[in-house]
Amino acid sequence: MKSAMTDKRVYFAFGVALVLVHTLFINNICAQTYGAQYISYVSNTTGDYNIYLQDTNGENLRLLTNHPTDEKDLTWSPDGRFLAYTSNQDGTYKIYVLDTRTGEHRRLTNLDEREWTPAWSPDGKWIAFVSGNHEFIPGVKIEITTHIYKADINGAHLVQLTDRGTNVGPAWSPDSQRIAFVSYHRGDERKGIYVMDADGKRLRRINDKEVQALDGIIQSECAWSPDGEQIAFSMVVPREDRMHLYVIDIDGKNFRQLTEGPPILGNKDGIRLPEIRQPVWSPNGKWIAYVYENTFGNANIYVIDAMGNGRGKPLVKAGGRDLSPAWVPEGFLSVSPTAEKQTTLWGRLKQSVHDEMKFIR
Repeated sequence: MKSAMTDKRVYFAFGVALVLVHTLFINNICAQTYGAQYISYVSNTTGDYNIYLQDTNGENLRLLTNHPTDEKDLTWSPDGRFLAYTSNQDGTYKIYVLDTRTGEHRRLTNLDEREWTPAWSPDGKWIAFVSGNHEFIPGVKIEITTHIYKADINGAHLVQLTDRGTNVGPAWSPDSQRIAFVSYHRGDERKGIYVMDADGKRLRRINDKEVQALDGIIQSECAWSPDGEQIAFSMVVPREDRMHLYVIDIDGKNFRQLTEGPPILGNKDGIRLPEIRQPVWSPNGKWIAYVYENTFGNANIYVIDAMGNGRGKPLVKAGGRDLSPAWVPEGFLSVSPTAEKQTTLWGRLKQSVHDEMKFIR
């Protein structure tokens, strides 16, 4: 009788160990798949747009801001301590920086005009962003003039990098030496994705015949791949009534469409059709997270293989509208999420097995 009970307890201890090892394995696979275990985003689930964070299994949801205003456009410092974002808490959209350790929020600059889409340089020294306003041209309709700026992380050493037109969506190269952005300028050929040095010099367009042949309208955000070789962006093709996610090499080659499906543009026959935008590469460069907005105006965050395999799958479905995805650096926690989870799981594993074996003895 005692031997049978002992056998059951041994099996139980082994079962506990097996379950915990399996859980640890799954979490490690998750972290390795994307190169990050957490993703941040904004959601209006509770009314205003606030900043949330969750793991890539859809668990461990955490609220980072709780303001009676709207936040958007997230970007993390490389060490994971600071988060820059856009907020209208002062009546117009400005860029703020959150210290995740102290909870302190501070405004980045003192510009009078609107600011949006901050992008933290990979070396941690600069934040690029867009600022601009409506410009009235006599005898012509109002034109929006926006420029790319950069400032250091304290808001000092402000530099305007572009000089004309509508310039949006800055994205840093992995070595922090160049910035890609989307540009529109009426009356000349300056439209499309451009790359310039970090000081605003040596401007050039990523020129691809296939993109030009589609006569598409590139949307306002682009994303530079972690290996520095590719740019992801979304584009509307008016004559085909569709919007999709695309990737192109930095030299203008290997243009390809990633997302698939039926026509997905604007309003047709009174029906609001879906949109795709705000691409962000995973840290390991194998995946791209993006926002997919359906016909009912609900927006969720999806992820797709950066090679274009598969149709994509939901990563965040918090309810309402989920926007501005940003992968969270491992340094966000004093111990990386993966290491912390390993320590916790192995601690539970060893304690459970120790208790059972002690009881058996």
